[in-house]
Amino acid sequence: MGTVLLNAPKDPDPTAQSTPIYVYTDAPTPEPTTPTTSPKPSRVAMPVPEGYQRVAGPGGLVTTIPSGWKITRSGGPGAMQATDPDDPGRYVRYGGSAAPAAGIVESHVAYEKTFGSAKPNFTRLSLGTTTYHGTQAVDWEFEHDSPTGRRRAHSMYWRVGGIEYVLYASSTSARWSDTKPVYDTMVDNATP
Repeated sequence: MGTVLLNAPKDPDPTAQSTPIYVYTDAPTPEPTTPTTSPKPSRVAMPVPEGYQRVAGPGGLVTTIPSGWKITRSGGPGAMQATDPDDPGRYVRYGGSAAPAAGIVESHVAYEKTFGSAKPNFTRLSLGTTTYHGTQAVDWEFEHDSPTGRRRAHSMYWRVGGIEYVLYASSTSARWSDTKPVYDTMVDNATP
């Protein structure tokens, strides 16, 4: 069994209490600390922030993205992609699809091993659990080299009613300070 590290990041739900993130390192089958499913949380629609537009994605996910970003179907299951028209290397993904049979933590720890081994100089910045809208979620942030330079990405996954939802943002590492607020706004304005 591997090591468990604790981090206490900002909880994306302003009405929830801060919850530690459990980061699993070299653990082939970590055990979740809380149940992987829970009743659908209730949320009140928030006003759309200035410069953003409300969008609906697969699986019933609703969030906000910057106004004017080009929306296309993502290559992954159950996700849409919105790309910055001024920087095609900066984009977000959002949506939901049927949750895999494996627990949310186990499935993402396993996926990271496959994904990370395929990316040059892959570096995990964080991978752990948190609470999002009263539901256990996985928060994952990483960097890797690409033909266009070093890239950074941040994503959150959570499950409600048999659907696994995702919010994801990616850009070059040099543009991350411009991209992080976009990701944070998506997280702050997503339902379910």
